Amino acid sequence: MPGGASGADMLCVYGPTIFVNIGFDSAYKAGKPGPLPVAGITDIRALVDSGATESCIDSVLAAQLNLPIIDKRTIGGIGGAQQVNIHLVQVHIPSLNFTIYGNFAGVHLTAGGQPHQALLGRSFLRNHTMLYEGATGTVTISRPDTPAPPVPPTPPNPPTPPVPPAAT
Repeated sequence: MPGGASGADMLCVYGPTIFVNIGFDSAYKAGKPGPLPVAGITDIRALVDSGATESCIDSVLAAQLNLPIIDKRTIGGIGGAQQVNIHLVQVHIPSLNFTIYGNFAGVHLTAGGQPHQALLGRSFLRNHTMLYEGATGTVTISRPDTPAPPVPPTPPNPPTPPVPPAAT
């Protein structure tokens, strides 16, 4: 392909990716006006994954950041069921000015060959709008107070013509 991969090809290979800041700041007050949480690391690639119920963080990164372990849970994925640590994490998404403060499963993302160190699942998407345009390689993610561009409405199905009575 002259000039490299297209946006559509890149989206197909890497999926919808957003840059995030990750850490745990004990002084951060969620839901209150004030400073953002102090990040342990910035500009981390996170996959926005509509196929994942919950959000996850790479287990090695969680250990490096010394994120608090608050539970252990068995989760299932492509590699089958496994018991993982559940970490208390603050993930700030600068492009959305949005901070997630909650539980993230520590999973083996990079060890499994994943180029992302965090995964934002449907628990993230339920509060956002994601417009995925595979043909152009464009993804738009927005919050309800900053709406995404409108999607053209699908025309309604034309009415079904009446069936003529059977000949007798």
